[in-house]
Amino acid sequence: MQIPITNDACQADDVVSVRNPLPTESLLIDALAPRVADWSIQRAIVVSPGRAQVAGFLTQSLPIISTIAWYQDLFSATQARKELDERVIVECSSDLPEGEVDLVAIPLLKRGEAELSRDLLQQAHQRLANGGYLAASVDNPKDQWLHGQMQRLLDKVTCHRTDGGCVYWGCKSNSTIKIKDFSCKFVFRGEDGTHLQAYSRPGVFSHRRVDVGARQLMRSADIEPGNNILDLGCGAGTVAIASAVQTDGRVFAVDSNARAIECTNVGAQLNDLQNITSILNADGQLTFPVDIDLVLANPPYYGNDAIAQHFVDVARRALRPGGALLVVTKRPRWYAEYFEDRFVDTAIFESSRYFIACGRKP
Repeated sequence: MQIPITNDACQADDVVSVRNPLPTESLLIDALAPRVADWSIQRAIVVSPGRAQVAGFLTQSLPIISTIAWYQDLFSATQARKELDERVIVECSSDLPEGEVDLVAIPLLKRGEAELSRDLLQQAHQRLANGGYLAASVDNPKDQWLHGQMQRLLDKVTCHRTDGGCVYWGCKSNSTIKIKDFSCKFVFRGEDGTHLQAYSRPGVFSHRRVDVGARQLMRSADIEPGNNILDLGCGAGTVAIASAVQTDGRVFAVDSNARAIECTNVGAQLNDLQNITSILNADGQLTFPVDIDLVLANPPYYGNDAIAQHFVDVARRALRPGGALLVVTKRPRWYAEYFEDRFVDTAIFESSRYFIACGRKP
């Protein structure tokens, strides 16, 4: 089974294939079914936290020219591609596809990230042609927040409330709205005292700040000049950036989140670092032009062991013999057991409120 290489909360929660629509997606399909034929739709974008069954519904129900199921995460996009009508275009990128469309459909989760939702709703409005429709749903029957966001974007919003959640839709009549930039540039201190710059966006793990776990990883890494390093699940790239200033070797930053890769690339440019290579990857099948001396990993601290196991297995394959793996975690016992037959010179030590598990590849 493939597991996403990311520390993003929403993606890590959704590693199991969802063949039935998520409740929020079912709500949107049910609301669109009696209406969408009257909306003159030729091109549509569907943003989905699941498997984009709304896109399949549109393709099968309408003589539509183009339906794009958009994902920020490559793992989710790959899983959706396996289950969707082949006429649906599945795209993974950091932003919604360019070009005017007649419908953007966005099923949201009540546990989702508010700033990312605002960003996507704003982009949806920008992509709509005048007269096009924005439709959004949420699995919260008491919702007020999404209703307010839709009212900021559209002159008239229709609301359909059910016991399972709310659906809103409206027609774009005003092409000018105040555009908010949700990205963030911030400064953090490297372990050698250097002030470094980072760039993050909604949907990327630890937006606007250095994660405490990532900080412990930076403090624990013993980087030698010339080391080639792999940052597995790089997020906004803070660990990769902090590592790259300490070595003349190569630093490879890997994540399944397209925005994470974008942020890491921007961060490398801000710090004028030429030795960082960012890789969008979801299956862990990686090859490198140099031997990897050190892998630094910050997997999700929750969920089942499959995610942690995937990170460790990918790291072990990537390392040269004698190369080291450092993982930051809040679950040291599992790593102690899993490292036992796979690494030598293993150790686990406490760092702030976290633990660092380390070992060398035989």
